[in-house]
Amino acid sequence: MKFLDLIWIFIPLIFLILAIRWRRRKSYFTHPLLLYLKTRIRPASGLVYLPKFFEFMALGFLLVALLDPVLPYAERLVAKQGLDIILVMDLSSSMQEPIDLKGALERQRQGIKSKEKSRLEAVKGAMANFLQRRQDDRLAVVVFSENGYVVAPMTFDESYVTRYLQMVDNKTLAGEGQTAIGEGILTSLDLASKQARDGKGADKGKVMVVLTDGENNTGRDPYQAIARAIQDKFKIHFIGVEVEKVRDAPRLIAAVEGTGGKYYDVRDAHQLENAYSDINKTEKGTFLVKTLDKQIPWFYPFAMASLGLLAASVALRAIPYFIEVS
Repeated sequence: MKFLDLIWIFIPLIFLILAIRWRRRKSYFTHPLLLYLKTRIRPASGLVYLPKFFEFMALGFLLVALLDPVLPYAERLVAKQGLDIILVMDLSSSMQEPIDLKGALERQRQGIKSKEKSRLEAVKGAMANFLQRRQDDRLAVVVFSENGYVVAPMTFDESYVTRYLQMVDNKTLAGEGQTAIGEGILTSLDLASKQARDGKGADKGKVMVVLTDGENNTGRDPYQAIARAIQDKFKIHFIGVEVEKVRDAPRLIAAVEGTGGKYYDVRDAHQLENAYSDINKTEKGTFLVKTLDKQIPWFYPFAMASLGLLAASVALRAIPYFIEVS
């Protein structure tokens, strides 16, 4: 509790000085008979001073109320600003190969027959798990082969994006088969431009996760697409399936890292899950904390207490016992 008007604290000091000066004046009446009566009169009960006690207490509470007491109060508003995350997935014909190609060939050599999970199936599973962890972000899915296509525009509805992701299969782009990484990135940038945020901080928190086998063989230049992503303040994380086999892999990796993102080389489903998990841990939304300081007036409890005590004193003085003695 704080007091805003401390000047009132000097008033009781003034009254105290005046009372002391008045007490020093010996203007009361004395008589020898008083000494005799003193031994004959029984001392009055302390309760007879209750009205005066209430009056002094009322004066004290009134003084506290005049000091303008307030209660400091701080209100904090914590809000989380999510990210814009676009998941870009390769649907070229090479994505139909087993996610663990080396292991699949070894099992085939040994005569072990088993259903091998394709790269596309493994990617869909890892992306679905990733989406479940991003409840506060705007999410979108873009696929590409020879051209780029929007599967789900940016939305906060994670279940909506997941549902449309599950509809993607090897027949979605059956008429295409080559890999155009640049088309996928540029389609994502066009989507982000159409659904751009307004207000302060609109250029922050934009992330793109591109998954491909890295074999770019058609479409617009992927390096020009990455350069535009840097201009649009996008960070690109690149997940490549055995991308080291690609002829210009070092250049592609360097370009992606130039956006501030990471490169992941995955060889099986476990490494794929780890890549998306690491991206989830790396990309966190921004917490905005706004503190609002307030001062709540708190004089009325003291004013009400003063009125109550004063009323009690008046009521007691209406009783003859207190009038005669006090």
